[in-house]
Amino acid sequence: MCSIGEDDFGDEGATHTMLSGSSATGSVLNAGSCNKCGLNSQKLYKLNFRMAECCECFLKYVRHKFRASLGAAKVLPRNSEVLLVIDGSSESLVLLDMLHSAQTLNTFKRLHCNVRVLYIDARCPAIKEENVPLKELNELQRRYSPFEFYIIQLDREPQSVQLLKDYTVRPLDSITNEFNSSTSRQDYAQQKRKFLIGGVAVQLGCSYVFEPSISPSLATQLLTSVALGRGSSLALDVALLDDRLQGDVKLLRPLKDLTEQEVQFYVHSQDLKDFRLNDTSHLTGDSLQSLTRDFVNNLQLNYASTVSTVFRTGDKIAAKHNSQGIPASYCVFCQSLLDTDISDTLLAIEYSRAVSEIGVALQLEHSSDVLEKRVVERLNERDDMCHACRNIQADLNSGTLI
Repeated sequence: MCSIGEDDFGDEGATHTMLSGSSATGSVLNAGSCNKCGLNSQKLYKLNFRMAECCECFLKYVRHKFRASLGAAKVLPRNSEVLLVIDGSSESLVLLDMLHSAQTLNTFKRLHCNVRVLYIDARCPAIKEENVPLKELNELQRRYSPFEFYIIQLDREPQSVQLLKDYTVRPLDSITNEFNSSTSRQDYAQQKRKFLIGGVAVQLGCSYVFEPSISPSLATQLLTSVALGRGSSLALDVALLDDRLQGDVKLLRPLKDLTEQEVQFYVHSQDLKDFRLNDTSHLTGDSLQSLTRDFVNNLQLNYASTVSTVFRTGDKIAAKHNSQGIPASYCVFCQSLLDTDISDTLLAIEYSRAVSEIGVALQLEHSSDVLEKRVVERLNERDDMCHACRNIQADLNSGTLI
């Protein structure tokens, strides 16, 4: 039977352990004989824990992982309307190529769905308007016909989505510059992006969204969600199916089992060229998200199963179920289930912030009643938001998130 994830152990079985010094990169070899089909090939692709194989055998293997992730879970009905989100990254181009390939197979193996492609213009303020990759997007549209390509700016409403051929670049008017920290800026951009994707999907009549997340990015997302206080939504952040988008739109991550090796080899074999611009959700610097990503990547260099270990841990985490029959409440910004239980940790955090707001002098002169009152006020200020989104709102100099 087909089983997702067993290829992480490869041809050498349980030797894929967390050993210091193991290589995290495969290699592209010169001409030789494929160990899979036995035919001679100009190039061989040697993944860790797999035998060297020709381009065709490699493509069959990695495309099978993509199709099996959808087929095993049976989450995509026949003739579904799908919105594919690309950002110019290698993994998004791989997903686009795989989806197009699956549409051109014979009737038996063909993936029966109707695909539209969306690019979100979320460039940093430092990037000029003329650097928006319209040329690259138009080349993709010609290469992957008959897919329709749409584009929208991050600061716009879903109703403003346009066909690529009708798009005119405009200056970005974003509130991302109003945040005091890079961490809040990136978290806001990520949640705003999801909010916008859901709205555009509804606008275009799509019931499913394909997101090009692979195992390293999901491993980083898992640790980042814990650090940001998004533990209640952790399971959905890394799951194959995320149902938090508006309009009952389902977000799918069909590349979640792919590794960085497989993505880079696929890009090499299909001659794909990434064009991702620096956007507010993927900046390098001192943000918590960037530091977590660097931590995972550096650890992966010496311990080849770092990503697999963290990522597979996320698969074992289940979302919290409402067993009391109480109507569920959701965050108005990220659509995550609200965790209304006040924990000692949360009270301690808000108490510390109240001390910082009111001042140490007031704390010494008055009883703790003033501080406790301020803590309650802070907790009730935005009771329609989760803890992490309240942190984003608190870090915003002016305005509101939505």
